[in-house]
Amino acid sequence: MKRHIGITLILLAAAVTITVLYFKNLNPPGRRTSQIINSIPNTAAFLFEFDNNGSFNDLYDNSTLISSVTNPEKLKELRILHRQLLSNRTLRPFFDAQHIYLSVHPQQQDSLDFLITLSPSKNIAEEINQLKSQPIPGAHVKNVMIGGKPGFTITIDSLQRDFFIINKGNNFYAGSFSKQLVQESAVYKPKSKKPVYALLPDQQASNSLANLYINYQQLQPLLQSFYKDKNPDLLKALQMLPATATLSLNYKRDALMFNGFTAIDNSKAVSYISLFKTLKPANNELKDIFPATTAYSWTYATANVPQFEKLLTGWQQKANVTSEKTALFKKIKAETGVNFEQEFNSLLSNEFAVITTRFQEKLAIIKIKNGSKLLSYINNISTLSADELMGQLNYDRLPLWLLGDAFSSFKRPYFKIIDNYLVLANTPSEINNFYNNYTNRNFLSIGNDYKAFNDILARQCNITFFIQFKNAAYLFKQQLKPAFYKVYQQKYGLSNYYAAAYQLTASDNEFYTNFCMKINEQSTSSPN
Repeated sequence: MKRHIGITLILLAAAVTITVLYFKNLNPPGRRTSQIINSIPNTAAFLFEFDNNGSFNDLYDNSTLISSVTNPEKLKELRILHRQLLSNRTLRPFFDAQHIYLSVHPQQQDSLDFLITLSPSKNIAEEINQLKSQPIPGAHVKNVMIGGKPGFTITIDSLQRDFFIINKGNNFYAGSFSKQLVQESAVYKPKSKKPVYALLPDQQASNSLANLYINYQQLQPLLQSFYKDKNPDLLKALQMLPATATLSLNYKRDALMFNGFTAIDNSKAVSYISLFKTLKPANNELKDIFPATTAYSWTYATANVPQFEKLLTGWQQKANVTSEKTALFKKIKAETGVNFEQEFNSLLSNEFAVITTRFQEKLAIIKIKNGSKLLSYINNISTLSADELMGQLNYDRLPLWLLGDAFSSFKRPYFKIIDNYLVLANTPSEINNFYNNYTNRNFLSIGNDYKAFNDILARQCNITFFIQFKNAAYLFKQQLKPAFYKVYQQKYGLSNYYAAAYQLTASDNEFYTNFCMKINEQSTSSPN
């Protein structure tokens, strides 16, 4: 009996040992994703994770898909750095198949820089020291202390620049051409051990060529580097969302596609977009009638309109603005006899959009259940044009109170009801422009490029940001700082892309997230 017990204990110990070793190997020291990401300064708006292996490097080198979204000077730096450091004969064995984290950080003087963070398969301080006696061709190495962390300066002759790299401890290394950014990384301490980003499920992560992490609340500092205006309109709705996204890359010959989840920080104030996180999505149909002049747009949709109205009212109450809203609708009722909030909500359908045209005009399209019925109510609170074909609302900020922050640009807009669409604009000419586009079927959606792009979009979602780069170029020329507009115009740059879209679909109090960019067909050849 004792012999059997002894054998059983030995087998149990062996099973435990094997199990521990198995799970340890599932998360080797060089791939401690969550710990590494938490060590990166939280000033990053974007963080790109990829395996240092042939598959991704071939994609990066031989396709304009990724190179077109990278500043050519930064791209040159990254390629030379990869050749001089990661592919160095002495260091390469410790970097092969390891995860590399490339984060983008705003810097002083309206610039951006990259921080590279990685964990090689072993501590490489000794190997880097050897490079001083066995020099890298075209580079020179010397010891340095930055932010109290030991490191090295690697001077790359072809760039005439220094690359700074430090050992942060725990076998984490961080490097950049910006000494200031490396200094920031050296002294950075996360406020919490809680992961900044939710990680992808194991199966999705293992099948991904690369992953993209986005910190929405760092978008504004990033865009401030690009734009003359300190609070640009382009992504304002996302900037207010207290959330992060974790997305995996799916590769197509002519498109970058990422999908994953947006995790909302419920401990922070609710934003307008947050209202949709529990709402059932609806089919996206308004995009079919967007005018051909559309530069970018925000579309909102839900199959549960009454619940949206309830959530919006609750949000406005928390913002302490309901007294102003209530006073306005009481005034309208007293002066016109119309309970306009009640009538409008009863006729509101499942989708509305705000469009910015290439002429910097704002245009809203709201889907209505019965346009003729709404017209009878809205005429009572408006001043009609001489021909009675359009009108202007007589009361301030009605769209804002009825539909929320997406309509903050419309103070006392002009309107026209076309079929079952309520169209709003800040000028009569934009109403007429849309009407002419509508009657002549001059829509963005009729073009073959748009049709090909639309094929890679989700058919149902709650929120879609869309940008058509050719039309947006008219805005970029006026709004971007000259240096960044020059980058946008480069031969292999964002201007090579036809369009991009960012889609959020409610799922378990989060958002399933799709991000896609489709390149122009004539731009799919390599820049190399």
